[in-house]
Amino acid sequence: MPSITFDTHVSDPGIGTNIPTKFKLEAIVKVLSLFGFVAAIGIFFLVRSYLNGGGVNQVTTSNSFGTVTYQVPYKNTLYENFGFVQEPRVTLPLKTTSGYVDTTFLLDSGAVVSTMPLQAAKDTGVDLSQAKRITLQGFSGVPAFAYLATVTIQIAGQDFQFPATFTESNTTTYILGRKGLFDTFTINFDNQKRVLTLTHKNG
Repeated sequence: MPSITFDTHVSDPGIGTNIPTKFKLEAIVKVLSLFGFVAAIGIFFLVRSYLNGGGVNQVTTSNSFGTVTYQVPYKNTLYENFGFVQEPRVTLPLKTTSGYVDTTFLLDSGAVVSTMPLQAAKDTGVDLSQAKRITLQGFSGVPAFAYLATVTIQIAGQDFQFPATFTESNTTTYILGRKGLFDTFTINFDNQKRVLTLTHKNG
């Protein structure tokens, strides 16, 4: 008579329990690497947010109820003896003989008048032979000659004329001083958010 035979399989309790230590360590390293990568991403965004002034990382312009507000984030500048310093530098269109040219100025509340290098006089079409020659004296106490004239700078899409002095050197930093600018705008230096705000009321 035919018979049916069944194979009996006995489970080995050792299967899946004796994982080599090498594989365990590799798994732990992979998990830790994943967490380390996530932590690095988090730190990167935190530092970037801090350097960009708490989220203010681009120039913004708003015009509501006749008041123009122009916000500019501070720029990170590297100095040889001081490391990175957050500075209120603003890039604005300067009117030249060939049109408007984006020019970066340091907004200096300690400067009486805006100051530019000699080359800027040529670029803006200022005739130095007709300009008033004056004497400037900085914090060093050493006097220097400069020429007084008027320049046109565009802020938030509007033209503004400011008095400016042109030095006899081409290495002078472009500086926006108080005369004209502070008379026209309300200036706010927010060192916590690292943002410069210029507010102007039309009319």
